[in-house]
Order: sequence, then structure tokens, then C-alpha cells
Amino acid sequence: MPSQSLSAGIIGAGIAGLSAAIALRRAGLQVEVYERSRFKNEIGAAISAPPNATAVLRRWGFDFVAAKAVSNLSTRNGLKALATEEEGKNGVVHGEGEGETRRGKGTPVAIRLGCEVQNVDCENGVLMLADGTRVQKDLIIIADGAHASQSTLLADFLGRPAPAQPTSRSIYRWLVSMDDVMADPELAEQYRNKLPGFLSWFDAAKRILWVNYTCRGGSMLNNAVVHDAEDTFSLQGEPSNNERGNEEDMLWHAPAAKETVLEALSNFHPATRRIVSMASEDGITVHRLFKRPPLESFVRGRTAIIGDAAHVMLPTHAAGSALVFESAGVLEALFRDVKGHLSSSANGDVEGKPDMDGERERVIKERFQLFDKLRIPRCNFTMLVSNAGPEALRVPGVEQEIRRFYSGQLPPKDALPWSSEFREVLFHYDAFQEAEQALKNEKAERNPGTDD
Repeated sequence: MPSQSLSAGIIGAGIAGLSAAIALRRAGLQVEVYERSRFKNEIGAAISAPPNATAVLRRWGFDFVAAKAVSNLSTRNGLKALATEEEGKNGVVHGEGEGETRRGKGTPVAIRLGCEVQNVDCENGVLMLADGTRVQKDLIIIADGAHASQSTLLADFLGRPAPAQPTSRSIYRWLVSMDDVMADPELAEQYRNKLPGFLSWFDAAKRILWVNYTCRGGSMLNNAVVHDAEDTFSLQGEPSNNERGNEEDMLWHAPAAKETVLEALSNFHPATRRIVSMASEDGITVHRLFKRPPLESFVRGRTAIIGDAAHVMLPTHAAGSALVFESAGVLEALFRDVKGHLSSSANGDVEGKPDMDGERERVIKERFQLFDKLRIPRCNFTMLVSNAGPEALRVPGVEQEIRRFYSGQLPPKDALPWSSEFREVLFHYDAFQEAEQALKNEKAERNPGTDD
């Protein structure tokens, strides 16, 4: 590696970690991802990618056809269409998993599976692995999610414990074949000749929201049922080390029996309840929904946090993964010219040998400060408005808390979660453009009166 190249260590190989890896690789950094799991079992469900997310994915050369993504062109409540968007305007797509990204520029990312990071020296960029190894990196990205159990990495970052707190809500998730759905005459009427998108049913008495939409090229129906939580996740007795890991897994994707789900959905139409019966015996999972108070900063020294590690939110606006792609795009834009910047600094030195280590640290911290300036308002606003639920800005105190971080446009107080007013603010955002403009402004302030 040339001396001016930067090295990045990323903790976590979920959507946030892999997105950051793609972004920093494209920016020219040498990237290693550390993931404690060995990924022996496939875990996942369909996710929504609104326009602010798909803009980043398209820039990376993501193949939506190969990923079998499905455009979201409507939002319906039962048989009634609430809103219909022309293709290309809304731009939301649904895809299962991360799909594939074409090979980008830069050194290929190294992914270390079964490699647990136990502690982080955020100021100096040092990872302490479970086997005792210390790894030095120019910069570190913590993307290990919102663990229900105590996260030592976030505690290292913040200097204090900050576990995610369970809410009173959980979510059942499962996939079924659309062939099975369309073979049922009553169910087929819900989907035949309808634009793809969200179809939802609501049980006001039990406060249950059931949303489904097609994925995998329209061949599968993804179901999500948000309901009041049952305390069914605790292991009995004093857990062993292995059981502690299992307990954390149970909090996020514990198996759910069909009988339990059907009992929760007892007030729904018999036809819709048959979608539960179509799931495979081990196909329904349940996980608790969590919250965490907004953080004041996402950066410390040579370290930044992204994804659920930075902002834990409810799925009101399906915005969690979108913020991940935005943050990764910002990282790419902020760091893609750093190698050239460092080379210019070295070549332009007139005092003798430049202090390259000091220059690297200065540039990294400057770029991370810009990252913080861009991401704190955007992420905290989205998290707070999502966690407030469908009532959003009508919930007392929410707008005041948002204004602690965000001074931009807000939707009207009576706007529904997927209304055009919310889509305008949440989805019509260009992360690359915002980061590139921030860099230009920073350079103009540093060198007034010049074009650099």
C-alpha cells in the first residue's frame, strides 16, 4: 500500500458494516471487516429502500434486476388505495437481503468471520480482538447494531453504558410463496391486478398493524405484524456464555409458533389469517423493537458509529436501512480525495520531512467532524419522528426534541407517515451532494478567496 493510503477497520458485517466497507473501498481505503458471527445460518427478511437509499445503491452499480427488487407503487389499506405513485417518482423498492454489488475500484475488502472485537481505543484507532491481538487502523467504523445485551463497544465509544431499551412492541415476520396466496380465491382478490406496494390491515382493539408486500421479483410475500410485546425472551436460570449469546439472538429473531401468531390475529378476517398458515413451520420469527435516546455525536477521535449502533428506531417510516446507505455515501464522498490530499501535503512540504502521521490524524478528524455535522441532524430527526409513531409531530415534546438537533423543514403535524409531505423530507435527500457541498464549504472557509 502507498504510504498515503488510509486503513479502515469496520466492526460488524450487517447492512451498515458492508455498506461502509463498499463506500470506503470506493474511496480508496484499505478495508477490513470484523464480524464475530460465522454466518452459519441465513437470517433476513425483505427490506424497503426508498429513493434516498436507491440513489446510493445505483451509484455503487447495484443490480436491482439481479436482486429481484420490486418497485413500491402504491399504499393500500385493505382494498382501498390510499396513495398511488407513478413509477420513478416514489422510487421505493423491496428486496430480500443485500443482493450483489458489482466489483468496485480499490483493494478488495477483507472480511474476518468469527473474529470478535472486544474493545476499541476510539481516540487512537486500535481494535482489541478476543484472542488478545491489537490491530491499529487509521480510522474505525463501529457498525455492530443495537445489541439488546450490553455493548462494550458503544460503551467504549461513549465512555458510559448505553444499552438499547426494549419498547412495549414486537414484530412478527415471515415469508410465504405468492403461488400459495394466489391459489386462495379470497386472498387473490387482494393482489390480482394491483400495483405492487404496501398492503396493510389494522386491528385498533389490539393495536396490531399488519403490513405486507411482495419481494424476490414478486414471487414471495413479506409479512410484518407489529403488536404489543410478550415477555417470552428470557432464558431460565443463570445463563452460560453460550446461552448469553443465544439470549441476544432470541431478542432479535426468536421463533414464533403459528398458534401464537394466530391468537394475536384473532380479530382479522379468516382469509388474511390463512397467510399465517402458509408459513413454514420454522418460518415465523419475532423480535422486540428497541429505542435509545439520541446521541449528541457519532464521532470520537478516529472512530465513527453508523447504523443501529448510532440510531435505534421503530419501523414507522422504514427509514433505518435508508439512513445506513446515506451514511455510507457520506463516508465515500468525504474520504475519496484524502489520498490525493495527503500526497499533496507531502509533496508541498518545504520544512523538510512532513509529519505524515500527524497530517493523517488531522485530516481524518476533520472529515469525521464534517460527517457528524451532516449526520447528527438528519439521523436524529428521522429516528425521533419514527419512534414517535404514526402520530409523529403531534406527540407532545417530540418537535422540541427534534429541534435540539435539526433546523430544517418539518412535515405538517397532521401528515401521515407515508404521505407526500413525509416523503419529501425523508426520501428526497442526496447524501453525496450534501457531503460534496460540505467539503466545498469547508475548503472555502479554510482558503478564502481561492477556488480550492
